[in-house]
Amino acid sequence: MKDLKVRIENISKIYENGDGIRNIYLEIHAGEIMTLLGPSGCGKSTILRCLGGFQEPDGGNIYIDGVDVTDAPAEKRPTSMVFQSYNLWGHMTVFENLAFGLKLRKVPKSLIKEKVAGMLELLKLPGIEKKYPGQLSGGQQQRIAIGRSLLLEPAVLLLDEPYSALDAKIRQQMREELKRIQRETGVTVVFVTHDQEEAMSLSDRIVVMQKGQIAQIGTPSEIYDNPVNHYTASFIGEMNFLPIENHQELAFRPEDVIVSPHTGDHQGEIKQVTNAGHYSVAMLSHKNQSIKIYLSKEEAQAYKSNQSIYFTIKKSRTYQGEKRI
Repeated sequence: MKDLKVRIENISKIYENGDGIRNIYLEIHAGEIMTLLGPSGCGKSTILRCLGGFQEPDGGNIYIDGVDVTDAPAEKRPTSMVFQSYNLWGHMTVFENLAFGLKLRKVPKSLIKEKVAGMLELLKLPGIEKKYPGQLSGGQQQRIAIGRSLLLEPAVLLLDEPYSALDAKIRQQMREELKRIQRETGVTVVFVTHDQEEAMSLSDRIVVMQKGQIAQIGTPSEIYDNPVNHYTASFIGEMNFLPIENHQELAFRPEDVIVSPHTGDHQGEIKQVTNAGHYSVAMLSHKNQSIKIYLSKEEAQAYKSNQSIYFTIKKSRTYQGEKRI
């Protein structure tokens, strides 16, 4: 069991419109990347802001390294926040941006120069000290923002949807960079995103949020393979739902289906087959229900629209319809 870095005890923060978080209990381990995942308005950023001291909870307590920081202002907490907008100062060079927090802490100039140079090496951006943020790409700016926070040596690095302004390819590269930087520094990271792919690829553990409450906590594999309720099952990855008896529904992934033109447990009709690159996606109609199935490119060549098809579900879960949260 890893050392406990953060304990959030039953914090609540309710806004005038009724949104917010209610009785959140969460433990974050030292050296892990924990992602708060969910749609807009589910409370993930509220937890992050309460943790960073930018918002005061209505109730509950927050402990970092065993110290109660609930009433401590942001500047007195061992946390550092990286925002979606980077918050780099455009009139300052990269060096000045990185050195800013260290200067406030009265760190000697020679040591600041050494630390900034070391950080640029870690970020794989050596030699850009004299450039201004406007001369950098979005990905480079984001790395500098993360580096500036890391130079303060926080106990917890807080990232609020930091890659949402970047295009898909750069986002993927930045996720890999963050994992490398986190691995090399050992810093504890709390990451907020609405992007399930980002959460799955980046996290040691994921907190799936729904309407101000925690729907499930687990590793990416646990969340994907064993979603505890309909909400998590439908939010993470693709999932088919078939109504069965007693108000229940059968849930299964598109990849957990075997198809055949001749035999199987269920029969359906192909509505369309779409090429998705290295695989194909088949949409079936079964008892007036639409079902998505993944096929290899070779398999897909054997099927056409309106063709009858049999399928067998290899792996599934059952949920009670009326118990959806």
